[in-house]
Amino acid sequence: MGLEVIRTVMQKQGVTSDMLSQMSGVPKSTIDKIASGATDNPRYKSLQKLVEALGIGMDDFIRLVDDNPGTGEDEKLLTVFHSMNEEGRERAIQLVGDMADSGHYPIRLNKPEK
Repeated sequence: MGLEVIRTVMQKQGVTSDMLSQMSGVPKSTIDKIASGATDNPRYKSLQKLVEALGIGMDDFIRLVDDNPGTGEDEKLLTVFHSMNEEGRERAIQLVGDMADSGHYPIRLNKPEK
């Protein structure tokens, strides 16, 4: 489960939910719900703040959750992204963030069933 990644990183870094709340600006109650598994589909912005405060970064977080080095889709997306100029990259990030925030494309924190 992806939420275990946050809990594990917190434990390895010796970070409490109080500390992470101060570092990220995410309320402690939200962090406790995420870390306990009570919330299995947190808002993208909250998750982004948490992983950045822990020094992970979203791409590394997703790789840890998926427990794989990447898929062909990942590589294709990164290739296209890196071929864009700065303005295009900024717009792509904005669009993907908007998609995640919309709720129509929820963040998958669990591996898909096979």
